[in-house]
Amino acid sequence: MSYRKIPPTLRNYVIPQHVLDQTREFLRERGEHGVEGVVLWLGEIVDDETGAVLAAYVPEQIGRCSELGVSVEVTAEGLTRLISDLPAGVFVLIRVHSHPTDAYHSDLDDDNMLISHPNAISIVVPDYAHDSIALARCSINELRHGRGWVELDPADVRNRFRVTR
Repeated sequence: MSYRKIPPTLRNYVIPQHVLDQTREFLRERGEHGVEGVVLWLGEIVDDETGAVLAAYVPEQIGRCSELGVSVEVTAEGLTRLISDLPAGVFVLIRVHSHPTDAYHSDLDDDNMLISHPNAISIVVPDYAHDSIALARCSINELRHGRGWVELDPADVRNRFRVTR
């Protein structure tokens, strides 16, 4: 079956280790410059409940650092390029970005609606991805209708996200 949009029942994700490694490499490099980074995980729909991540995509972005903190924003040009370059049947499944210390979904993260489909996933990686990305150490959040971004508990993360070699 070919999907034209992300089904609202999507819950489970298969993520290749090489995508985690590429994501870490970019986020760590950005962190060495004192700014956050964002990576989008592109993938396809396997069935109504499962998405398979295929690649890490780095959109054009601007990292900011001020006395108020750090942030990252995907530029309008970066978003336009992403949309025009996506092949049919490939979707932005997950947004991943880094924080300088703790992993949590900030108010700014809540407002940054780079992805907004039902049950969208946003992952926050701690410590500018200084260490390898282990999903158990990340804040993994799901966009729920009427509730906004809700952090998944460790059991949900273990049951719904599978990393493959």
